[in-house]
Parts: sequence; C-alpha cells; structure tokens
Amino acid sequence: MATARIGDPARWRALFGLLRQAGRARLGAFAALILLVGLLPTAVILVTGRLAAAIPAAVASGPAARQPVMVALAALIGCLVALALASNTLGQLGRVLSDAFALALHQAVARVTLGTPDVAPLEDPAVADELQAVQDAERRNVFRNAMDALSGVATTRLRGAGAFVVLLGFRWWAPLVLGLAWHLTNRVYLHATANGVTVQMTDGAVRLRRAEYLRTLAVGAPAAKEVRVFGLGGWLVPRYGDAWLDALELLWTSRKANRAITAAAALALAVSHGLVLGALGVAASRGEVGVAALLVFAQAAIATADLGLLGDPQWHLAQALALAGRVAGLRARVPVPEKPETRSTPAEARSGKVAVRLDGVRFTYRGRERPTLDGLSLEIPAGQSLAIVGENGAGKSTLIKLLCGLYEPDAGRIAVDGGLSPRQARGRIAAIFQDFVRYPLPLRENVGFGRLALMDDDAALEGALRDAGGGALLTRLEHGWDTVLSREFEGGTELSGGQWQRVALARALAAVRGGAGLLVLDEPTAALDVRAETELFERFLELTRDVTTILVSHRLSSVRHADRIVVIDGGRVAEDGTHESLMRAGGLYARMYSLQAERFASEGMADESVADEEAEAHA
Repeated sequence: MATARIGDPARWRALFGLLRQAGRARLGAFAALILLVGLLPTAVILVTGRLAAAIPAAVASGPAARQPVMVALAALIGCLVALALASNTLGQLGRVLSDAFALALHQAVARVTLGTPDVAPLEDPAVADELQAVQDAERRNVFRNAMDALSGVATTRLRGAGAFVVLLGFRWWAPLVLGLAWHLTNRVYLHATANGVTVQMTDGAVRLRRAEYLRTLAVGAPAAKEVRVFGLGGWLVPRYGDAWLDALELLWTSRKANRAITAAAALALAVSHGLVLGALGVAASRGEVGVAALLVFAQAAIATADLGLLGDPQWHLAQALALAGRVAGLRARVPVPEKPETRSTPAEARSGKVAVRLDGVRFTYRGRERPTLDGLSLEIPAGQSLAIVGENGAGKSTLIKLLCGLYEPDAGRIAVDGGLSPRQARGRIAAIFQDFVRYPLPLRENVGFGRLALMDDDAALEGALRDAGGGALLTRLEHGWDTVLSREFEGGTELSGGQWQRVALARALAAVRGGAGLLVLDEPTAALDVRAETELFERFLELTRDVTTILVSHRLSSVRHADRIVVIDGGRVAEDGTHESLMRAGGLYARMYSLQAERFASEGMADESVADEEAEAHA
C-alpha cells in the first residue's frame, strides 16, 4: 500500500468523489466559508494595526481626530463578528458534510460487499483486511471528524499564508525563513502521520483483527458458555493484551524512527524565530518600524505557525484521506458490475420446476492446488428429488455453492432453468445451508427473507412455517410475528437449535411459495436427531413435489426416499441411482450405508422404527 499522505492527489480525488453526493451547492458554500474563515484573521491583524496607529493621534488631537479610531474599531468588530458567524456556519455545514461522507462511504462499501455476484472476492484475506480497516476507522470516529479536519487544515493554512504575505512588508527574507522552518516541521509531522496511518491501515489492521476477535470472545455472548465451561477467561485476557500490544508496537516503532529529525525541526524553529523577532526588535529600536507596524509584524510572525504543525486536524484528515483511498482501492480490487446478468425473460417472472445441467465442472479453492470438483457432470430433470452424498471433503457443499452461483466454476458450464446461469436464475433458486443465518430480527423477517414480496402476507408465511413443522412456534411467542429472535433485545426470545432449523426451512419454503423452482438443503438439519431429520425430510419431499429438490446429508437413512441419489467422490459423480439400486450394486454407497446402520444400531442412536428400517435395508 502506498504511503498515506495528505498531499496524495489520488486520495483527494477519492475523498471528493465520495462527497459529490452532498451536492455542488453545499460543497461550494463549504469552500467559500473556508476562504472567509481563513482570510478574516489576516484582516483582523491589519485592522488592529490601523487601530493602533490611529489611537495616538486621537489622544493628542482630541475629539476631532477620533473618526479614524471609530472606523478602525468598527472594522475590527465587524471582522470579529463575521469571523464568529462564518466559523459557526462552517462547523454546522462541516457536520452535515461529514454525515454525507460517512453515508457515501458506507454505500460504497455496501456496493462492494453486496454487489459481488459471488462470495469468492469476500473470502480474499486482503479484502478482509481492507474491510477491517474501514470498520476500525468507524470505531475511531474517522467518518465524523473528516470535514471538521478538512476545514480546520484549510483555514489554518490560509491564516498562515495571510501572515506570510503581511510579513513580506517587513523584510522579504523574514517570512521565507519562518516558512522554511515550519515547512521542515510540517514534513516531519506528515511523515510521522503517514507512517502511523499506514501502520494502522495495513499491518496494524491485520494484528488488530486478532486482538478484536479475542476481545469479542471474551465479552460476546456466542462464546460465553464455552469460555466459562472450559475456564478460558484466564487464557483469553492475557492473549488479548499481548495481541493489542503487538499491534501498538508497530506504531511505537514508527514513532521512534522520527526522533532525530524531530529534534532538528525544533532547532530550526528556534533559530528562525530568533532571527526574525530579533531583527524586528532591532528595527523598532532604530525607529525603522513604528508601534503599529511592530504590532502587525509581530502578530504575523507568530501567525506563521499556521504553516507548520496542525495537530489533531492534520492527523484526522490524513486518516480520512487514507480511508477514502482505501475504499477506492477496495472498489478497484473487487469490481462490481454496473448491471447484473440479465435475460430477456427475468428469472423472477418464470415459474414451475427447474431443470439443472452440469457439464465438466471444475473448481479449485483459492490457495489450493488440488481441485475440489474435477470434471463433474450431472443432469437433474425438472421436478426430481436428488440426494447428494459422499464422504467429508468430497465436494458436496462446494457443488451446492456453485449451483447457487456463490462461486464461478474454473471450467465447465452450469445451466439452470432452460439455459440460465446460476446468477441469472437466483430468483428461481432457494437454499438453506448448514451454517444458515440466525437473524436477531423478528420472526416475520426470519421467514419472510425467503421472498421479500411475501413479507406482509401472514397467510403465506404461516403456511411456510407450518409446512416446516414450526406451526406451534408462532402461538408460543409472546409478540407473534413481531417477536425478535434474540434475548439481546427487549421482549426478544431465543430459540432452540431444532426451532431454528424449522425457521430456516420455513424461509426456504417461503421462497418456493414465491416462485422458486429449485430448492437446495445443504445439511441444514444437522442439529436434529436421526428420527426427527428422517421425518422432516420425508415430509419435505412430500411438500415439494412441484419443485426440483436437492438434499445433502451425511445421514444416508434420511435421504433414501429421494427419487435419485448420487455419490460424489474424487470431485466427480462416482455412483448414480436409487437407494435400492445402489444397495444392490454393493459399491461405495452401500458400504457407507451399512457402516452407518451398524453404528446407529450399536450406539442406540436411532429409534426403533428407524433401526428396523436400517436393519431391513442392510439385510
């Protein structure tokens, strides 16, 4: 990553690119106010000198000479009032623009994270680091300080430039000497700031991710049970401290490297101010500079400090620029298409069962050499119930993710619903994964997310929940559909694993009611026992006769009633047939099924009816 400097034009372009949505009028007013607030202090210095020059004459000559004093005093008061009003207005407008900047930045990140056609870019560690850096910047309030920092830096520099011009009236070399000294100091600070921002946004962000994760484990609810049961508190706290100090060590190291040049800058400031102020004192003692001019030039010499260190505003602006550049880099790293893939007939407008065809599909995960799927071909007729089985790591879930368009195959082709790509057919595909999301939202959203168009259709949602075996759940919840499924919120409740399974299945069935013609279940019932899973799958197959279904489960007894079963092995379809035909063939499926039947019988894991069926099938 390039060093994050305030003078980097690319970062300024990225910053103002994010601010464009605030409108040209607001940006124009913001710029005008910056000019006003930046230049009025110079006017105050000059008017103060005019006032000081007029006072002696007014004292000596009496009331007749008071007019210049009154004019200068009125001008001074006018400048101070205008400065106060402009500063206050600038602050208010700056907060508005900071909100616009934060909104634009959030929208840009959302377009990247939600606009990618598949999930592969989001699994890139570099992208994860970029997103973590943005999140860390939000935690440190960089968004809200951006425009205040910009206006602070700009107005301060204008004050310094005004003082520079005024001081030219004393000696041409005086502002140059002070300007060079402050420039050296400013470069030192910029270098230190850039190093600090770079550390926080690159290596520091990576180290902070580990520290933040450990902190979340220590204070968050998801890990609370295991932390207490296994006594992990004593392990987590010191490691969190070590991880945090490890991240800070990078910043401390960068600061230590700047000590020598910082000392040189401080010496330059002392020498330059000694020369200019000393020359000003000598000129005053010789009568070359009057009292009023001495007052003006002394103020100007002191005000040239605005050409140097700016402190927090400069640091915050550097962070905002680095953040804007980071978001621009994120958008470049994860290109999002302007428009999704389309077809003359949108997927959402189609209906009925969905046919699927895979021809020579090959896919390899990032960072791996061996492909997970290697030349897999499979045809699924519309309306068929297909079970996909295989050993762990065989590629079952990978195949499902490809079918859902979450990954693009490296080679081969996947055609859905008469030739659509999985991305184009998303409105026709519904899926529930093993790691399905448990939204801490009302029950209505948890089911209605399956098809947003049905969100307010209580009858459709209730039918989906009932078909999923969760009909009784609705009557038990205190607030019905509006009950938040999380104890972290007032009036919320927590569901059991089995209840969450049924809610997730209801979400999929809501998608079917909304027009999905292909329904995929990738081991979503893993938390259920054998009997419950078997009963649910059998009922599920009965309820989804009008759609194409794909079931993935490691429990072979649960999918034996599917119309067809395929066994994945070595990245390809190794066996294909019905439960009965595969058992007669005595191949891989028969061996896996027999081993599971023996285990269930010996461990008493199945109820009597399931055990009897297992024994009968094995016989």
